[in-house]
Amino acid sequence: MKKIILILTVLLLVSCKTKQAVVTPAGRTSVDKQAKEIINRHLKSFPDFKTLSANLQVTYKDGKNEQSLPLSFRMEKDKTIWVSAPLGVAKALITPEKAEYYNRLDSSFFSGDFSYISKLLGIDVGFNELQNLLLGNALYSLNFKSEGFIKLLPEDNNRYNIEVTGESPVEVIYRFLPDNYRVEVTEVNHLGANQKAIATYSYQQVGELLLPLSIKIVASEGENSTQIILEFKGLDLDKKLSFPFKIPSGMKEITINK
Repeated sequence: MKKIILILTVLLLVSCKTKQAVVTPAGRTSVDKQAKEIINRHLKSFPDFKTLSANLQVTYKDGKNEQSLPLSFRMEKDKTIWVSAPLGVAKALITPEKAEYYNRLDSSFFSGDFSYISKLLGIDVGFNELQNLLLGNALYSLNFKSEGFIKLLPEDNNRYNIEVTGESPVEVIYRFLPDNYRVEVTEVNHLGANQKAIATYSYQQVGELLLPLSIKIVASEGENSTQIILEFKGLDLDKKLSFPFKIPSGMKEITINK
């Protein structure tokens, strides 16, 4: 159960931003224009809402163990992500400024800002990337505002495939659905490190919005792999929500060593 409780916080670790490459105008081709049109259509497909709540079933598999746990999930767009295990045994609160969680089962808690986590991990992490991951948006959508490192790949089963690369050794490939330009697959490759993470989406209609029904994340390093499945049910939009969170007294803080 402890692994399940940490999952949404751990998902922050996939947010390793690619650096923007600089190219001359001569390096741009007609393919770039087609890729940008697909990207613009995807950006317009981003779900627009104020708040979201759902029942979230999280399943964790690592080849040896399998665990599953129901969670309460709440989000205030661009401001807060909140999850709670049954009876408040564990909670996580994530804002653009920091990530916090506590676990009553082992009396532990974590509270840290993203700059501290980024420094210790050697990668940039942020709220926007996690929110994009959970909503089915392109993980690094802000990078689409720059030119010169976006490549249109051959279509696969009528899906549009876009590759994003830069100066960092990270390659990101997005596969977009042809009828609504939502992300079907996001693949993040750490070139030269034999590390890969793939997120695969299915969707459900909620009012006028298309939101994730399930997200299957497979992270692999060499021959080892971990699978996380998020299943969203009972989604409600734009209801007044609260995000109660207070670290209980007597908890032991988890620290990240350099």
